[in-house]
Amino acid sequence: MSDQPLSPGQALGRWLLQTIIFVAAGGVAAGLSAVAYEAVAQAQNPVGIYGVVFAGGGFIAYQLTKRVLDAPEE
Repeated sequence: MSDQPLSPGQALGRWLLQTIIFVAAGGVAAGLSAVAYEAVAQAQNPVGIYGVVFAGGGFIAYQLTKRVLDAPEE
């Protein structure tokens, strides 16, 4: 990415992309952990842990997206 600041349209598009990736990755991470927990424990699932997994998975995906978008063009 160049040293020029983003235009408002580019900034909005980037924000939307990162938000969608955060939500999608967090949802997939929480869903997979719920399926795995129910398969192993066969008991009531603790809802609080899925919030933590959602946030963690989403944050990791957000940071990776940010790194890719900020990478210098070759």
